[in-house]
Amino acid sequence: MNKLLFQANELASGQMDTPSYAFPIEPRPGEGIPDLLLRATFENGFHSMRVVSLMLGCAENISWSHSALTSRPVDAVAIATVLGLESDRIQEMLYGSHPGPINFFGARISSFYLGRARRIAPTHLKQKEYQKAVWGLRCFSFDPESREKLVDRCPCGLPLTFERSAALNFCTGCGADLREIRSSNVDIADERALDFILSLIDPCADRSRRWDLDEALRQFSRGELFTLVVESAKLLHLHMTGWKNTKKSSYTIPHNFLIDAADRVLNWPNGFFEMAISIEESRPTSGTRQMAHALVARIPHHFTDLIWFLRKELNILFGRGPRVRFRYPTTTMTQVEQPPLSYPKSVKSQAKLIGLPICEVLNLYQGGSIQCPDRSLGLLLGAPATAPSLNLEPIKKNVVIDAKARPVIDLVQACRSSKHPWALVFGAILNGDIKVTWRPSREKSSCFSKCLFTTDEVNVKKICQLQESTLSPDTEISPDDLLFYLRMCRQSRAILRGIGVIPRDRLTLGSIWELQTRYMTFQDIRSHFLVAGMNQFPTFLGQAIDKFGLRKIVPEVRIYARDEAEEFLTEFLPSVRDLHREEST
Repeated sequence: MNKLLFQANELASGQMDTPSYAFPIEPRPGEGIPDLLLRATFENGFHSMRVVSLMLGCAENISWSHSALTSRPVDAVAIATVLGLESDRIQEMLYGSHPGPINFFGARISSFYLGRARRIAPTHLKQKEYQKAVWGLRCFSFDPESREKLVDRCPCGLPLTFERSAALNFCTGCGADLREIRSSNVDIADERALDFILSLIDPCADRSRRWDLDEALRQFSRGELFTLVVESAKLLHLHMTGWKNTKKSSYTIPHNFLIDAADRVLNWPNGFFEMAISIEESRPTSGTRQMAHALVARIPHHFTDLIWFLRKELNILFGRGPRVRFRYPTTTMTQVEQPPLSYPKSVKSQAKLIGLPICEVLNLYQGGSIQCPDRSLGLLLGAPATAPSLNLEPIKKNVVIDAKARPVIDLVQACRSSKHPWALVFGAILNGDIKVTWRPSREKSSCFSKCLFTTDEVNVKKICQLQESTLSPDTEISPDDLLFYLRMCRQSRAILRGIGVIPRDRLTLGSIWELQTRYMTFQDIRSHFLVAGMNQFPTFLGQAIDKFGLRKIVPEVRIYARDEAEEFLTEFLPSVRDLHREEST
């Protein structure tokens, strides 16, 4: 053996072309270049990859792992010469080098997905006498074909490498036969999900199979979809383990998380968004604001199209993202081709102080209830310049606890199903036509609208039942405004947008009014009880709803079909039937 190695050294150091192995080697299905070189070395009588380095004129201790081949230039012609193959056959097996995505048998993936260690499936090695390139992917903990768990060290404890392996089947340290290592199999819960992963990355997979992917995902390549599955699986694993080892960018992923992530991608958007919500909710808080979802942050920066797509979809889901446009049914505004994308801080501050969406506050400006603090915007809206300035202090000083007083927000909400005239009611309050008292609470002390109570139910009902919102149905609103109109929390909003109940793209008042006509939220139902003087605790009210048999349209959110919810209300509040009869006429 030493003589053969000496001869190889002499050939490599001499002034001649690259030498070849005596016995040419044909690549087998799924082999990568490191696997092919290791098998060729063994079948030609050598017991060390050092001979390959010498024949190619490389350093003796150079690494031949899958990862190593992405960190340096590789001479396809020289390797083809050593193996006795055409250079084109080697060229198509090369990964390329980073920075940038590499080519893993036609799939563009990050080079960090390839490991430096040698991993084997002992039974496959024993039966077929070669190993696969897919074993070099860190995300796989098992052989996809046999389901056998991969082994990365000998029972003696020595790690397996391409450089130190005594050829193909034996440990360099103790001489043990690697084919006799016992390794258990993994149980695959979802064969379809596994087949999907393999169709993206396995060189031996059947590419003719067509997957019923959502239209939104069909724009992406195999490598991008594989990246999405892998990074999702990592986050699922971190989510389950309490976000430990968050600095490890690449590691072996337990097979059940990989399968789960593939299933979520296959079930886009509902399954994927459900996963995104659970990951976001479990994400550790930090002193700095988390600008992007964890999944967006983990996608390698080379995949810009995928990053932008995920950022857009998840921003919509969680109510983040770009500023939105607003449209109003005034002559002045319809003549403007480009309505303002954002509003002055003074306008935003007033909207926050009053506790109404910006579009409703602008309606107050237009109606002359209060003066617009920005002159340019006021001219654009056609708002009266002589309107009084906003002054909430006289109302806030009127702190009176009256058992007969009802919350203004709930009173308006209970008067009609949709198109609530918020600007008209609050205009009457600010003008003094509706008498109110101020009842601050710890949770709502900064929100003016939620701290208003009134005994003047007659005037409020008169406005709400005889008039409706004067805003255009095409008025665009923000995701946060949606929380006000539909009386729900952010989590409920995210779930409903994820499954398509709430539109996931452009939000308009018209779409919100349609939802209000079709559904009632838990808070809508509670508003009727509050107006009737029955301050039901949420827990008891929820129990009463469940006992009645009122069905949620989504298991995770207390939102119900309006006709069924009204049947529930009439059981407890007979006046509700008359109220809805008046509204319909």
